[in-house]
Amino acid sequence: MRSKELRAKRAKLIADARALINGETVTAEQTAQFDAMMAEADELKARIDRIETAEAAEAELVGQIAARGEQEGRSTDEQRDRETQEVRVFGAWLRGGMDNLSGEDRVFALNQARLGTEFRAAQSTQTGQAGGYLVPPLFSDQLLVAMKAYFTALDLFDEIPTATGAPLPWPTNDDTSARAKIIGENTTIGTSDLKFGISSVLAYLYATDAVLVPWTLMDDSFLDLDAFLRSALSTRFGRTLADDLTNGTGTNMPMGVCTAAGVGITTGTVDIGYDDIIELIHSVDPAYRQNATFMFNDSVLKVLRKLKDLEGRPLWSPAVAAGAPDTFAGYAMNINQSMQGVGAGNKAMLFGNFKNYKFRNVKGLSVVRLNERYADALQTAFFGYARFGGGMPTPGAAIQALQTGTKPTGG
Repeated sequence: MRSKELRAKRAKLIADARALINGETVTAEQTAQFDAMMAEADELKARIDRIETAEAAEAELVGQIAARGEQEGRSTDEQRDRETQEVRVFGAWLRGGMDNLSGEDRVFALNQARLGTEFRAAQSTQTGQAGGYLVPPLFSDQLLVAMKAYFTALDLFDEIPTATGAPLPWPTNDDTSARAKIIGENTTIGTSDLKFGISSVLAYLYATDAVLVPWTLMDDSFLDLDAFLRSALSTRFGRTLADDLTNGTGTNMPMGVCTAAGVGITTGTVDIGYDDIIELIHSVDPAYRQNATFMFNDSVLKVLRKLKDLEGRPLWSPAVAAGAPDTFAGYAMNINQSMQGVGAGNKAMLFGNFKNYKFRNVKGLSVVRLNERYADALQTAFFGYARFGGGMPTPGAAIQALQTGTKPTGG
C-alpha cells in the first residue's frame, strides 16, 4: 500500500478515535478503545515515515551526485560510475586493508591519497596496527542521511558544510524594531546603524567507540560490510549529536537548540494548556514566524493529542497529503526524543524557524581500521571520527521555549 492510501486510512482511524471521546462523559471502555486505535495510527505513521523517508533519501543522494558531477565537469552517469568505484574500493579496504586492494583499484586508491582530491582516500596506507581512510563522498552522504533518519531535527537545522574545522565567524543582526519614517520634502534623512555582531560556530571532534567485527563474519560474502558499518556509525554519531545539538551547554561542546532558545512563556503549573500554546506562538516575532514549527518529544505529543481549542476542535491534525507533516495549532511539529518531557521547570516545547539554528558539518569523515589490536579475539575493529558543531548565532527570539511551571496541577 502506498503512502497516500496509508495516510487516508490513518486519518479516518484518528477521526473515529476522536469521535469516541467527544462526549461529555467518557467510559473506561471508550478510553481503552481510543488508546488502541491511536496505537494503530502510530503504527501506520511509522510505515508512512519509512516509505517517504526512503524516497526522500534516494532523491537527496541522486541530487548530491549530480551536483558533484557538475562541479567536477562530469555527467551524472559518469559521476555515479566514479563514485560506485570509490565505494567498491572503500568496501575492499574495509574487508582487508590496503593488502586487499590490487590492480586498478589499488592504483586508484594510492593516486587519490597522493593527490588529496575530493575522494580524500587513504590518509594512511600502512598495514600494521591501524590504517585511516577518509571515506568516499557517497558513503559520507549515506551516513548523514542515516543520521537524519535517527535524529530528524538535523533536517530542520541549517547545515553549514565547511572544508576545515577552523572557528566559523557568523554575523548576527536583529533589525525587527527598525522602521521607516514619513519625512517632508527637502528634509535630510536620519541614520541608524544596523546592529551587527559576530558569533563563532565552533566544530568539535567526535569519535565513536570501536565496532568489533569477527573475522568469520567478514569472510562471509553475504555481509554488506559498508551498510553494517554505516548503520553502526550513524547510530552512534546520531545519539550523541541528538543530545548535544539539543541540550549542549556551549562549553567545550555545541550550544544546543534548547539551551539557546529564549523562554517565551512559563506555564502556571506543570501542565500545558491551550492558552499556553497560543502564548508560545505569539512570543515569536512575526518576522521569525514564517516557516515556524514545533519541536517536542513523544511524551509531550501524547499530552497534546487530547488538547482542544476553545471551540472544542482538536489542535492536532494528522496529514493526509503525501510528504506533509502532522500539524498542531496549524503548525508542523517535529519529534525530538532528546528534549525534556512535561515536568517542573522543563523546556517542554520549542517553537520557531529552526533554520536559525546552524548545524556545522566539517566534510571529511574518517574511518580507522584496527588490524591487530583485537587479533587475539579474531576480530577487526573500526571506529569513525568527524567534526561537528552547532549553535544559534541569531538572536534567541527566533526560537522560543515553553517552560513548564513548578506548581502541581490545581496548585
